[in-house]
Amino acid sequence: MTEPEDVEIGPLTRGTHLFVACAAMLVIGFLVWSSVAVLDVVSQASGEVVPSTQLKSIQHLEGGIVSEILVREGQAVSKDQPLVALQATASGADVNEMAIRLVTLNLNVARLEAEAADKGEVTYPQEIVRSHPDLVTATDNLFRSRRGKLASTLGGLHEALTQREQAASEVEARLRNARNTLRHLGEQVSISESMIREGLSNRYTHLALLREQSALRSRIDEDEAALKRNQAAIKEARTLIETGRQSYRQEVVEQLAQARRDVDELSQRFSKVSDNLDRTTIRSPVDGVVKTLYVATRGGVVKAGGTVLDIVPAGDRLIVEAKLPTYDIGYVSLGQPARIRLASQDGVRFGSIDGSVVHIGPDTNVTEKGGAFYKVRIETTRDHFQHGIETYRLYPGMQVTAHIRTGERTVLTYILEPFMGLASSALKER
Repeated sequence: MTEPEDVEIGPLTRGTHLFVACAAMLVIGFLVWSSVAVLDVVSQASGEVVPSTQLKSIQHLEGGIVSEILVREGQAVSKDQPLVALQATASGADVNEMAIRLVTLNLNVARLEAEAADKGEVTYPQEIVRSHPDLVTATDNLFRSRRGKLASTLGGLHEALTQREQAASEVEARLRNARNTLRHLGEQVSISESMIREGLSNRYTHLALLREQSALRSRIDEDEAALKRNQAAIKEARTLIETGRQSYRQEVVEQLAQARRDVDELSQRFSKVSDNLDRTTIRSPVDGVVKTLYVATRGGVVKAGGTVLDIVPAGDRLIVEAKLPTYDIGYVSLGQPARIRLASQDGVRFGSIDGSVVHIGPDTNVTEKGGAFYKVRIETTRDHFQHGIETYRLYPGMQVTAHIRTGERTVLTYILEPFMGLASSALKER
């Protein structure tokens, strides 16, 4: 019999065993690693950088035609800085003319108030005294001129009254003397009559006394009539003086009422025209950054009440407003961490910013194309992306992508999940 040949299988068997052992170790190692290694489960949503508070929408009450655009989008502006100029419907000269007219009317009111109260001088508003001394001087001269004219008119009446009072006093003095003389003369006539009866006097002397008595009575009657005329003249003079004063005061009161009405009317007109002129220059109400300009060219029309531009207030924290797909809403909750990346190609270079969910919309919103989403707000830990020494700051309107971490799972679970899903649905029949 032929002996079989020897076959060398030792090295091959050891190599195979070594390969199998290594493969087994790799599989076991992978299984151990995959059961320990954790993957983040994230919900991805596109988003936009927005201010944490509301934008300041600058509107114009009356509207108008754009004269000049003084800022551009993205420009930082300070409070009261001119932004857009509109064509004025009233000129500055018209406003100045109205202002001077208003000052004059206020000075007239002060003058007429002093005249109505019969004061010796006018109390003027100090701000007008400082700003318009020439108008104050002119008004004061008018006040003194009118008082002088009134004093002159009343002075003539007072002089006539004084003359009448003096004449009445003279007549009263004559009457007192004449009445005393008449009383004495009456006694003389009585004595003369007694002496005639006794034959101690002649009738001629008695008749002379009677004639003198009659003449004196006539003069008394004339003086009494003159006294009545003078008293009537005195009363008339006093009436004229009082009437002059009342007439002057009534005129002043009427002028004062009209002046006050004019001041009120002109004040309203001046305020409207002045405000309109001021509003032709649209100014920033706050420090901030211009987000959107709704006017692009000179000569453009701003509608009444229309929005001219939007401003993001300075110091306002920027957040990300993301559009979360409706199928992910059940996994997202407040406080969950998130990572924000630029939606542009620079996102790879600048990496991500950490953040957290601070708000979830209570209801769905709909895009212009009809797609539904939930509005989710994410607050970032910083306001810029960083790549080495290079900084990329967040600005309102910037497009980003949000990755919200909703949970975690192992690599092994991730690999086996499709098979586990198949297994759960296997061997089932409807």
